[in-house]
Amino acid sequence: MSDLELKALVFDVFGTVVDWRTSIANEVSNQLKDKGFDLNWLAFSEAWRAKYQPSMEGVRSGKRGYVRLDVLHLENLMEV
Repeated sequence: MSDLELKALVFDVFGTVVDWRTSIANEVSNQLKDKGFDLNWLAFSEAWRAKYQPSMEGVRSGKRGYVRLDVLHLENLMEV
């Protein structure tokens, strides 16, 4: 055993603990299936999520000022 004392265990919570794509797909399906919508909701959530990095790049590069993540998510959703 090592003499080093473990002080912290760090990991990416969003990708490790949160399953965003499946959560979105399930919830959208639950909300819209009774309204006659029949789509591949996992593909829908993946298309929505795929817009995240490109939309953030505009903020990171300075081409766009600060914007709340909720606003980016809504803009991306409207594109999908």
